[in-house]
Amino acid sequence: MGDWEETSLGQLCDRERPITYGIVKIGAFVRDGVPVIRGGDIREGRIVFDDDKRVTQDVSDQFARTVLRGGEIVMNLISELGHTAIVPLELAGANVTRDVAVVALGDDVDHEFVNHFLRSPVAVRWLKGRLQGSVTQKINLSTLRDLPIPLPPIDEQRRIACILSALDDKIELNRRTNRTLESIARAIFKSWFVDFDPVRRRMEGSEVGLPPDLAAMFPASFRESRLGSMPDEWESGCLGDVSALNPEAWNKGSRPDVLHYVDLSNTKWGRIEAVVVHSGADAPSRAQRVLRCGDTIVGTVRPGNGSYAFVSDDGLTGSTGFAVLRPAEKEYREFVYLATSAPDNIAALALLADGGAYPAVRPEAVAATPVVLPPRDVVAAFSRGVEPLFKRIGRNNRECDRLVTLRDALLPRIVSGQLATHGAEGLAS
Repeated sequence: MGDWEETSLGQLCDRERPITYGIVKIGAFVRDGVPVIRGGDIREGRIVFDDDKRVTQDVSDQFARTVLRGGEIVMNLISELGHTAIVPLELAGANVTRDVAVVALGDDVDHEFVNHFLRSPVAVRWLKGRLQGSVTQKINLSTLRDLPIPLPPIDEQRRIACILSALDDKIELNRRTNRTLESIARAIFKSWFVDFDPVRRRMEGSEVGLPPDLAAMFPASFRESRLGSMPDEWESGCLGDVSALNPEAWNKGSRPDVLHYVDLSNTKWGRIEAVVVHSGADAPSRAQRVLRCGDTIVGTVRPGNGSYAFVSDDGLTGSTGFAVLRPAEKEYREFVYLATSAPDNIAALALLADGGAYPAVRPEAVAATPVVLPPRDVVAAFSRGVEPLFKRIGRNNRECDRLVTLRDALLPRIVSGQLATHGAEGLAS
């Protein structure tokens, strides 16, 4: 590694476009304005922004320095570090908020290599040790400019980026597959338990589209209830009728020496993104909720942020910021998760939240979510249909976790000289 240099991130940037942050006061969003990327929109190497979040052209023009051209690296500056992405060309003309840094690299460095390094444990540890602020911790731009970057020759940069990108592609394929699988389960749930399509088709005398024995489980008429029109002989109730709320918690005597901790910040839109291992002594005080396979967890602080997930593995501990719903019977697992995390329900919980800077709901509000309760045999048939989808999602997530661990371990070893790129190429296959 004798031909490697060490430079800083600031020195790698386009001299006419130093690292900077975006719009300080975005004002009211407008329908046909300039798209704006926020820190939370940068996840897992991608930019997934809300198309409704647009600012006026005048506001964007005041921060022309961060108008994107495509090819820059954008990075979340707030305490949740390690989230970066390369701006695709289709986002040229968009802008960013003040919690996002825009890193416009020069042409003499491989942008993918630098992007991977910024997401690596090496860079994240260095930056975390230099967070500033008491209430909201963030990275100062001057600190970011000083971030040391080990820089091999350009051909080596490209080889390293190619290996790491191959792992990223595998991870993204699994995650894309999981989104598809969950959308299938949600579509069936909505058809059966929200739109009541089988009941309507039986009423109309049309083809139900289900095996005869399954179609016969659905009634052919409706009745009025406190939840509105619902299938005859079905019940109205709440999620607490079919699940237990926060059923287990550690105490001083039962708390294990090692905790695999799940926090709200690492749980986004149905997926546990990271599990942090703590010894019993250094674990956060909020690490108390015992999680079991089949539980549904929903963040009670800012519930509209999508901090919910289906738990696929035993051995995890959740934050007290979660409401944990444990179905009374196995066949209710998927039903409870899909009912709890339905977009309309998450939006309703967000409206119920109050408390100023950190609006929250009580866990009891999650358990009190109104829901139509079909007969048990219908729920069991639904579970038999969608359980294989959830099992595959769990397997894919476990494979993603292994690939992420491999990817995050690979770059420091390459940089330190412990692993040459020709020895690492096979790991991505």
